[in-house]
Order: sequence, then C-alpha cells, then structure tokens
Amino acid sequence: MTKISLPSKRQVGHLTLLRQGREISLAEYNALTTDEQLHMIHQAQGKQKYDLIINAQQVEKLVPQLHPQELYLTINELGAEYSTELIALASTEQLTTLLDLDCWDEDNLSPVLSLYWLELLLSTGEEKVCQLARQMEPEILTLFLKKHLTITRGLEAYDDDDAENAKRMEGIYDIEYSSEQAAKVIGAILNIWQGQEQQSYLLIMEMIRGENLSVLEEEVYQTRSNRLLDLGIIPSIEAKEIYSYINPETFSPGGKSDFYLDADNQNPAALLARAEPHNLLAEILNSGIDHTSACELLFLANRKMSADNIDVAETAYVAKTFQATYDTLNLSLEFLAGTDMDAAEKIFHNTYLLHLFQLGYSLIKKQQIRAEKIRSSQTYPFLDYPELLFVDSLLLNPPSLYREAGADESSHLQPIISINDLKLVDHRLGQVESLQKLFNQDLSFGLPQSETKADETPSLSGIFLTAVANQLLERGFIPTPLVMADLPRLKDHTFIDDQISEVFCKDIHDSMQQLAPDCNFFVKFCLDSWEQIFQNLDSLTNESLFSGILLMTKQ
Repeated sequence: MTKISLPSKRQVGHLTLLRQGREISLAEYNALTTDEQLHMIHQAQGKQKYDLIINAQQVEKLVPQLHPQELYLTINELGAEYSTELIALASTEQLTTLLDLDCWDEDNLSPVLSLYWLELLLSTGEEKVCQLARQMEPEILTLFLKKHLTITRGLEAYDDDDAENAKRMEGIYDIEYSSEQAAKVIGAILNIWQGQEQQSYLLIMEMIRGENLSVLEEEVYQTRSNRLLDLGIIPSIEAKEIYSYINPETFSPGGKSDFYLDADNQNPAALLARAEPHNLLAEILNSGIDHTSACELLFLANRKMSADNIDVAETAYVAKTFQATYDTLNLSLEFLAGTDMDAAEKIFHNTYLLHLFQLGYSLIKKQQIRAEKIRSSQTYPFLDYPELLFVDSLLLNPPSLYREAGADESSHLQPIISINDLKLVDHRLGQVESLQKLFNQDLSFGLPQSETKADETPSLSGIFLTAVANQLLERGFIPTPLVMADLPRLKDHTFIDDQISEVFCKDIHDSMQQLAPDCNFFVKFCLDSWEQIFQNLDSLTNESLFSGILLMTKQ
C-alpha cells in the first residue's frame, strides 16, 4: 500500500515543529479532517509539504487555504516548473500574490519573468487560463501581455467583405509579438480566451490598445504595493523605520489598539514555524497564538525582510529573518519583564510588536555605539584577538557575541537573544574600555602612533609584557624591544622547574590590582602568553617567532 511520510511533532513555543518523520497509509491520511490535514501541511516543508497536499483527496479545498507566502515558498523550494499542479489549484488571489512577489524588478515588470509565468499559467490548462480571464484584475493581465505584444489593427478595421481580413488568423486583431516565444505562449492564451472567454478577451485586447504602457505599469505597481502592504512587504526605505532607535530607559510598553490587516484569513502559522522562539517569548506563545497576533508577527518579519532587502523567495533567508525577529522580541520582553511570565504576556499583547522590536534593536544598538567608539579609538589597532574579535563581531550585521574557548567548548559566535547575553556584552565592553583607560591614562608610557605601527608589532599584551620584561631586566617599565639574548635571563627570573613562578604571577596580579583592578582578565591573558613563550623557549631560536607576543629587535 502506498504510504506517505508525515511529521511527528514536538511542541516548542507556540509552534509544533517538525523533527522526524513517520509513515502512514493514504487511507489513514485521508481519514483526517481538512483541518488536521492542513495542520500537517503547515508543519512540513518542500517535497514533504507537496506530497501531503497532492495526496489529499480534497486537494482542491486545501490549496486555497494556504497562506500565499507559504504557497510561494513551497513553489520556489520545488521549482516552479515542477509545481504546475499546485499553481493550477491556487486561487486567483493566491496567484496574484505569486505574480506580485516574483515578476517585478523594483517598480518595473520584468519581461523575462512575466513571460515565464505566462507560460507556467498556460501549462495549467485551459480551465485555469479561462478562470484568470474572468477573475484576475484585467489591468494585471493587460500589463503582462502589453509587455510582449503590440496590436497594430483591431475592431475598426474588421470587414467581412475584406478578403485580406478574411484570411487573418486572429480574425479581429493584427498582433506583433516581441519574440517567437511570446508569440507561441501568448498566442495560445489568446486563442483560448477568444474561443471561450470572448467578453474578457475583447476587454483586455482593447485595454492593450488604449492604455499607455508607462502609465499602466505605474498604476499596476501602485495596486501591487497596496496588496503587499497588507503583508508588511513595503519599499525598503519605508521599512527601515523598523530600525528606529528608542531610548530603552524611557520606553513605556502598552498603548496598543486593535491590530488590523486588510489581508485574507489564511493562517500564517506555517511561515512562523520556519524559526523557533526562545526563552520568555517561547513561554508566552506556548499556550497558542491567535490569528491577529500571528498576522502581526508575519507583518513584522516581512517588514524586516523589506528593510534588509531579503529575497522572500529564499527559504534560508526567510528562516533567518524570522529567527532574528523572534530573538529581538525576546530580548525586549526580558528587558521589560525579567522572568515575570504574566507581565511579559501582558506586554506582548498590549504593545505593538513593531515597538517591541525597535526596543530590542535599540538595546543592542546602544552597545554597538560603544563598540563603534572603541573601533575609532587609538587603542583599537592594538587589541588582542579576543577583544578584537569581540568588538568586530558586535559590529557585524546581524551583531554577534564572540565567546572565547572554554573547558567544554571551542570559541564561537552566538546571537544576542537574551538579557544574559546582553549583560555579557556590557561586561566585555567594560573590560575593553578599562584597557583603553589603562593604556591611555594609567601606564607611564603611551601606545605607538598608528602611522608608525609595524605589521609585526605586538598587541596590547605584547607591549605590556615587553615593559614587564624590561623591568625584570632592571631597565625600567618601558616597552623597549628585546633581543634574543634577553629571553634565557627572563626565563630564569620567572620559571621554576619549567613551570611559571607563582611569585611572578602574584606580583603581576597584585600590581594590576592596584593600578587597574578591572583589567585582571588582561593579566590572565598576558600570563598565558608568557607561559606559551618560555615553555617552548629551547625549541624557538628565531626572533620572528616571538614577535607576535613580545616586541623584538634583531641583534
């Protein structure tokens, strides 16, 4: 018996997420209610989603209930040329959204993509082609055709007694096509309409003749923009308002009126399930999400994609955008409510999600402003790699938190999704700022000028350790370059039985505690570097091998 793969389920947040598959028979699947089948379809992606749809006995009822963006992503995952069955089952409203999303290059209808979609629509069969003539806005169809043909003569020239007209294939219109492919595809569509949808056919043909192409394109573009606005897909410049800065200290939650979209009632849950909420947001949504809130979440994520110029056809980018949206919302909720679930839930439902997103963005932006000041400072070029990677990662788009290697994990980047993450960012920025103060104010020497900084000049730890080395050699606490002959003497001063001296380590710690107590993390890094040098001293004979850690000069 033919079997079909269905997802097993694990509840995470408000979404039942796909984890692993199991097989049931088609009879079992089709014994489910339409709502149960839709629930399964919403969870699946790609080929699995397609199989669930096509194998349903009432497939013609299921497809029109899919959110148009869900259908769009499914078609793009499979390839439009392999999805003609889905396209044939789509409602006119869904198809209009597909054309809106796929056929425009900014405010211009793409000739290549418009002809490609006309060919796809033709492949769905005469019944669908006729349905489009009856139900789709005639301005859309007119523009799609007018991009590829010119009518040189029409009704006013028709004469039954005219021998020339009697031989004309179209019988009514003389048409010049932009290409052979356009003649083949559009000619076939027009033949269907002329034979079966004459009223719509004549209306569209006369609109092609009467409308100015530029004016028509502008009008259709505006109506397209209004339709996409209902999904939160707006021009990038306008969408960037999502990144407006809000002072976190003065933000006040609440103030939300009813959130309303002039969109259809198709469930956006399948789109929301492409990412996983975490922490407090996951707990809030665990009890379920109403249709209005789901639409508002979709609106917000679509707005972010518009602002970031994300291709809404790319599944991976869409998933990343939804994940970033959830993470930013979670950050703002934890900032406002801490771990108080009841307070967080009230904030979520009584505050516009756009405003919560702006707050979460602003919390990170506030830290990025500090990182920008560090990057523009004299100290930045000399930072050691942990601090350098931390600052650079925080200034990425999207920003990340660089975590150094620990006993149980390697170094890695992680998204900033919680208040604990934000506290770590704040702490590390404070450490880097303390280093700036140490080298700009507290030490008796200054940093080299950036224009004279050689490629092999050590970082802050190297400059500091060189000064320590000179002090041990009774030359004063200054970062004067060392020579190879200095190294054995330094090892004798700081190592006992091939182990770094505890007295030496304590002296460095105590000195830093008095000078800059916030820089103890820096002392640890310096001592680790010192140990790295002198444990391997006997096998290292070239000064260039030390130049990344100590200031060295040739003999």
